[in-house]
Amino acid sequence: MNTVLNMFGNASAVQGLRDGGYGEADFDIAVAPLTYASGDKWLIPSSKSVIYRTDNSAELGIHGHGYKPVAPKKMIDNTRNILERSDLNTVGLTEQIKTSHDGARCFVQYNLPAHTYQTGDGDTASLSLLSTSSFDGTWPFMISVAAVQSACTNLQVFVSGEVAIYKAKHTQSLDIEHGANIIVKSLDVFNRERELWRQWQGTKVCDMEAFLFFADALNVNLNTEGLDVGYSPADVIHNLKRRNENLNYIWRVYTAVYKNRLGSNYWAVYNAMTDWSTHFGVVRQSSERNIASIQNDRQQVIRQAVSSNSVLRLAA
Repeated sequence: MNTVLNMFGNASAVQGLRDGGYGEADFDIAVAPLTYASGDKWLIPSSKSVIYRTDNSAELGIHGHGYKPVAPKKMIDNTRNILERSDLNTVGLTEQIKTSHDGARCFVQYNLPAHTYQTGDGDTASLSLLSTSSFDGTWPFMISVAAVQSACTNLQVFVSGEVAIYKAKHTQSLDIEHGANIIVKSLDVFNRERELWRQWQGTKVCDMEAFLFFADALNVNLNTEGLDVGYSPADVIHNLKRRNENLNYIWRVYTAVYKNRLGSNYWAVYNAMTDWSTHFGVVRQSSERNIASIQNDRQQVIRQAVSSNSVLRLAA
C-alpha cells in the first residue's frame, strides 16, 4: 500500500476546512447562450451567454462567450490551496462562507488567531483574510486583509496601502504558488495598520467633528436651518428632514460605547464605523439576503471616508 504525505505544513488545518464543505456556496453553475426575438423572425443568437445555478436556475451574470466562469466552490478550493502553501501560522484557522445576490457574489472570511496583536487600548486583534469573487462583474478574485478585534468582534477595515494583497482577473488560470508566496505580505500590512491605529488613538476629536465625519462618510445632507447657535449633534439629528438609521446607529454606538471606552479620539470614531459595517443590520427587510454584500460595501465607505479626511489621511 502506498502512503501519500502532504508536503505542506498547513495541510492539517486546511483539511479541517475542506471537511466542513462549502456552506452557502455549495452549488454548481452552467452556461447557456442567450437569444432574442426580432419582429416575426426566429430567435437570433446573442453575443452573450448567461451563467446560472444548476440547482435553482438563478441567473448569476451575463458575459461574452469567451468568459470562463469558475464556480464558488472552485474559488474556495483555490483560496484554501493558497493558505495551505503559505507560511502563515494557521493554528486555530476558521472559515466563514457567505453569498449574496442568489450566489452571484461570494465572500469567504478566514480568521488566523495565531497572528494576534495588542491594540493601543489593551484589546487584541487577530489577522483576517477576506476572499471575494463574483459573476456579475463586481470584483475579480481577490484576497484582502483585515483584523478581528476580540472585545467587540468588529472586522477592522484596513485603509492603508495594499488592502488587496492578491488579485486575479481569471480564476481559471489562478497562480496558486504565486498567491501563497505573496500572501505573507498580509503580516506587513497588519503591522502598518496597528501603527495607524496607535496614531488615531492619540488624535483628539470633539463631538461635532466626529459627528460631521460620520455624516460625510454616509453622504447625509445635514440641515441646520432654524437651530440655535451652539447646536449639538443631537439637535442636527432631530432636525433632519428624513430619519437616517445608519447615522443614528453610528452616533449612538460612538457616544454610548466607544467614546466612553476609548476616549474622544479618532480610534473611537473608527471603531464606531467598523461596528456599523460589521454589526448593523439592514433598513429594508428585503435587503437581508444580500447582507454580506452590503457589509462589504460599508467597508468601502470607511476606506473612502478615511482617505477623504485630512487628519486621518496624513496619519495613514
